[in-house]
Amino acid sequence: MKVRVRLLDPQRMSISEELMEVASPAELGPVLPDGRKVLSAEPVKLSAATGSRPSSARAQSLDVAWWCQELRTLLHAGMTVVEAIETLHAQSAAGSDRAAMQTALLAELHRGKALSVAMESLARFPMVLVASVRASERSSSLAEALTEYLRYHELVEALRKKVISASIYPSLVLGLGLVVSTFLIIVVLPRFATMYADLHGSMSWTTEMLTVVSTFMREYRLVVVAGLAALVALAVWCWRQGLVQRAAMAIGMRVGFIRRALREFQLAKLYHSMTVMFRGGYTLDEALLRCEGLKLGEALDQGMRDARAALHRGVRVSAALSEAGMTDTVTQRLLAVGERSGQFERVLQTIADRHATNFSGFMDRATRVVEPLMLLLVSLLVGSIVVLMYLPIFDIASSIR
Repeated sequence: MKVRVRLLDPQRMSISEELMEVASPAELGPVLPDGRKVLSAEPVKLSAATGSRPSSARAQSLDVAWWCQELRTLLHAGMTVVEAIETLHAQSAAGSDRAAMQTALLAELHRGKALSVAMESLARFPMVLVASVRASERSSSLAEALTEYLRYHELVEALRKKVISASIYPSLVLGLGLVVSTFLIIVVLPRFATMYADLHGSMSWTTEMLTVVSTFMREYRLVVVAGLAALVALAVWCWRQGLVQRAAMAIGMRVGFIRRALREFQLAKLYHSMTVMFRGGYTLDEALLRCEGLKLGEALDQGMRDARAALHRGVRVSAALSEAGMTDTVTQRLLAVGERSGQFERVLQTIADRHATNFSGFMDRATRVVEPLMLLLVSLLVGSIVVLMYLPIFDIASSIR
């Protein structure tokens, strides 16, 4: 089979990729006969083997998860932190966002700063990653800290992809319905209005409304099209500025079942972040302080502050988090078990997985309900427009004596 192999040259301190023909990736071993170390070996399809890979500077944007994975691989290969980042920098395209970030990191490291301080000064890395790296500097376990962050990132991305995949079908149905409705209103209705304009006698209010709308569309078609284009541009701008997400969050927090689902997502992210930092050597109080930077909402931020205040008063962890409104019955009892056994790391991970499972279950149920409901609403919208178009025909028939 054809395998894409990533190789590390210890003498040149460079990474390269080659395509090799082997029976299986296991045959390669950790080191090639020429002394190069095998970092990874992945089977590739023929189309992938012959295709080109993006090499432009624009294509190499900063991907924190990719960066962590590459850095961990080089550390496992025996490199120091500076050597690993220098190797990643040499691999990056000149002028890319990735190269600029690693240049800044190297500059801070050469000044004698710790990696966590350098990462924090750039303001490009998630708070959880910076805190995990800072904790690893106490125990010299950077590779393990990167592994923990990658697990956290995988959980958050899995939940985010669940939301995106669940919204694709309703968005397509809604978009198609709006396109069809717009076509009927802008193109078809004015033609019907021309025929109805010569109608004599009384007409129903729906016919009158249809005629007014059609006349307006016919006389001000360019204005209508320009208005729709402006609305689309405004929607895109609001999306890029994050206004749509914040508005959706504000609306969702007013609906009971959506608010509960969002809280499950926030708690899953919070407890997994606490797990990462607890494994890195942070106390629970320090972990809560760092987690305030996750920006999970005013309610949870206040809850974390209240929990820290309770811990300072000597209140047990389970009671402190419960008083702060950050637990339910099951979570409180799990924390009580952690207090007895001392295995808070395992308990926090269990709580995070539980909230993630609850959120995933909600998304699955919501998908089964929203998809047919959205299809029904779009069908009613298009059907109503068609009915309004043909109602005047019955008026014409009734006016004939």
